[in-house]
Amino acid sequence: MPLRPFRRDQGWLLPPSLDEMLPQDHPARFVDAVLEGLSDEEWDKLGMEMEGGPAGPPAYHPRALLGIWIYGFMTGTRSTRKLEAACRDQLSYAWLGAMARPDHNTLWRFWRAHRDDMRRLLPMTVHAAARMGLVELAFQAVDGTRVGASASRDRTLDEAGLRRLLARVEVELDALEAQNSTENEP
Repeated sequence: MPLRPFRRDQGWLLPPSLDEMLPQDHPARFVDAVLEGLSDEEWDKLGMEMEGGPAGPPAYHPRALLGIWIYGFMTGTRSTRKLEAACRDQLSYAWLGAMARPDHNTLWRFWRAHRDDMRRLLPMTVHAAARMGLVELAFQAVDGTRVGASASRDRTLDEAGLRRLLARVEVELDALEAQNSTENEP
C-alpha cells in the first residue's frame, strides 16, 4: 500500500482559515455563541470595556480572554500557566482567542479583575447549554455503597516502610551507576 505524502514544509496556495479547521460542532463554538449573544448592556454589567483606551499598546479583547477562561472551566483547565500553554498548543483555545497568546500574568490579571463578573456569567452559560440540549441538568446521588480499592494493608506503607523502600531504591541506583561507570560506552 502506498504512503501518503508527508511534508510539513509544503506550502498552501489557499491555506485553511482557523475557522475552517475547528469543527462546526466543537464545544468551543458554544462558548463563542454565548459570548456573541451578550448585548452591550450585559457587557457593561460585567464591567468589561469593549472599546479599549487610546493610550498604551493594544490590549487583548475581553471577549477573547473571557472565552479562554470559560472554555478552560469547561475542560477542567484552571491554571493560568496551563491556559497559556493551551492558547499556544491547542486549536480550540487559539480559535477562541483569535490567535491571541496571552501570558499567564495577563490571564491572572483578567481573572482577578473580573472574578465576580465571571461567577455571574458561568450560570448563564450552563442555562444556555441546558436550553440548547448540550448538557442535562440531572440529579446525581450517591447511595453510600462501598467500593473496593487496591489499598490493602500489605500494599500501603507507613513512614518506616517508606524509609526501607527508599533505602532499597538507593542501593539499586548505586548498583546501576556502578554498572554504568564500568562500561566504556558514553
